[in-house]
Amino acid sequence: MARKTIPELGPLEFKLVRILWKHDSLTAPKVLEAYNHQSETPLAYTTVMTLLGRLADKGVLKVNREGQPYRFSAAITREQMLRQRVHDFVNVFFEGQPLDLVVRLVEDTRLSEESVEKLENVLRERKSKSRSKRGL
Repeated sequence: MARKTIPELGPLEFKLVRILWKHDSLTAPKVLEAYNHQSETPLAYTTVMTLLGRLADKGVLKVNREGQPYRFSAAITREQMLRQRVHDFVNVFFEGQPLDLVVRLVEDTRLSEESVEKLENVLRERKSKSRSKRGL
């Protein structure tokens, strides 16, 4: 099955999607309230409605039109978005080589002992899976 391509989002669109990831569904006034509560620069209701409409047109949001006001919910998960954006980033900046990104992150980031242990565990698990696939 082909992977659903998630369209590019502008900064405001992404902020609204992040709000909706935290809730099952919200009305436009509730999205506006949540956005304005966390932002230094408030948005107008019409701006939020325009953005929500665009996100629905892009297939990023679902709209429940049963009753008034309409309810909006995310049509994609945070995990789906993250996977695609990381994949796209690796393709553009690292010519499709994820190891180069991982090495850069490990070398350039101060990691706690707990983080290093978690990374080691992930690598051990990956190595174990690789061996079992080869029948070793």
